[in-house]
Amino acid sequence: MRTDHYKLMYDFVSWAGEQSHIAGIALVGPCADDENEEAGELTFLLLSDKKSKTIDAILHQFHFEEMEQVTKEDRGSLVTIRISYASGLEVEFGVADEAWLQVPIEQAAGDAFMQGFKVIWEREALFEEIGRYIERRLLE
Repeated sequence: MRTDHYKLMYDFVSWAGEQSHIAGIALVGPCADDENEEAGELTFLLLSDKKSKTIDAILHQFHFEEMEQVTKEDRGSLVTIRISYASGLEVEFGVADEAWLQVPIEQAAGDAFMQGFKVIWEREALFEEIGRYIERRLLE
């Protein structure tokens, strides 16, 4: 993982751990592999019982660098925001509620989990179903 990724991850997890509406954080995709120096962007999956509040907090309270561009995509139970920072660092924050974990995993999300998945922090064992999904796919 690149040095700038570590810095943002540390700052973000420190900040997010103080937010009562965030229940868990995981890295998804190639950035979840500590050995992968080439991963171009960080992709976080956050579990929150207040998705809108979490997204607003990321955009207005989490200060890392100046934001150059922000895009938002609402996929129902999962909302993603992609932020391009002034240094060129790109980060995707996927915010879902716990109910999202109870529905079958979509192909695109499943493919991203297979590229890498690492739980960074959680209040309780919330990401277990994703771990079971990865284990089942590895056995196929």
